[in-house]
Amino acid sequence: MTTSSVWARRSTSSEPIWGCRERLLPARPGPQGRQPSRRRELGAVSHLLVDPQRRDIAAVVIGRGKKARLIDWAQLSGFGPDAVMVGDEGALRPPANERERAGADGKLELVGKRALTERGNELGIVDDVTFDADTGALEHLLVRNHHIPAGALLGSGSYAAVLDERQEVSL
Repeated sequence: MTTSSVWARRSTSSEPIWGCRERLLPARPGPQGRQPSRRRELGAVSHLLVDPQRRDIAAVVIGRGKKARLIDWAQLSGFGPDAVMVGDEGALRPPANERERAGADGKLELVGKRALTERGNELGIVDDVTFDADTGALEHLLVRNHHIPAGALLGSGSYAAVLDERQEVSL
């Protein structure tokens, strides 16, 4: 299986990237399954919920606030520039805990957060992240046009993303 990196947020450039405004559709059925015309839109992706300890995408958030639903990364069957695919509509679920509720409200969205070292030094704003399209593993955080390895991510919350200054690029 070939791996490829994708950006977490739609850019204004013409790059082929996966964005946070994609449509969520049930997966295309197999040859003995239903016809592709039976696919239907389930909602719009608002953002990604990152697990900072595992340094990967834990879930895709569809909608915001009380109506938000999540789908675990492992439940995705594919995505592209026009749609995110899910094999089973039943995989959409409400937030299961406080962290997921905060994520559904957009409070934990990594893109747009302040980037700080563990000593509190300001590095800038997380402008974007790249991740492996197959596994959801974070690869880099883009801060001030510098690609910081995802291994530098120590944690993130509603205020900032904290990075290990020994691994970050000097800005």
